[in-house]
Amino acid sequence: MQRVVSFAMEERYFKEVRIMPSHPGRMRVVTSALQAAQLILTDWPIEESEILTATKHALVACLEGKLSAGSARFAFIQAAKEAGNYVDEPERGPSTGKSFRWHKSKLWRA
Repeated sequence: MQRVVSFAMEERYFKEVRIMPSHPGRMRVVTSALQAAQLILTDWPIEESEILTATKHALVACLEGKLSAGSARFAFIQAAKEAGNYVDEPERGPSTGKSFRWHKSKLWRA
């Protein structure tokens, strides 16, 4: 008889990663290690590769609390680049010339 062990996993959130899965025109935004693992298991164009295997191990380690979410995100991006479904992060637009200070500063009188 097999024993099923269940335990609560945290999602382990990270900065968003945009992925274009095998369904064209349907971009997905992945924001956690759990979402990344689910996407790799259900809708990934590559069955096996060294990078994908390393990514799976990284995601599991992250969900177990043994690896940082940032490291798991990096591994996930590498697998997405290999699969050809990674969408680059948008570049910042051109500067507007405005100061980063949006509040009025007080005048200092001597």
